[in-house]
Amino acid sequence: MGIDDLVNKAKDALGSEHGERLSDQGIQGAGDGFDRLSGERFAEHTDTVQEHGDRLLGHDADAADRQTQDDAPRQ
Repeated sequence: MGIDDLVNKAKDALGSEHGERLSDQGIQGAGDGFDRLSGERFAEHTDTVQEHGDRLLGHDADAADRQTQDDAPRQ
């Protein structure tokens, strides 16, 4: 089994409803853990990263179509 096979398996797994739930739980758990460790000093930024990660990994049609102002370049 080559790397391409592993990549395709991962894409298939994330593309399923079960994969979507698992990726959501992982992203949420990682963000919550970071918030606890940082004393929630960066909670607003953590939430933004979680949303971006979910859009990147998830297949939620609403999230994929939604463009937020967080995507705009910062000055």
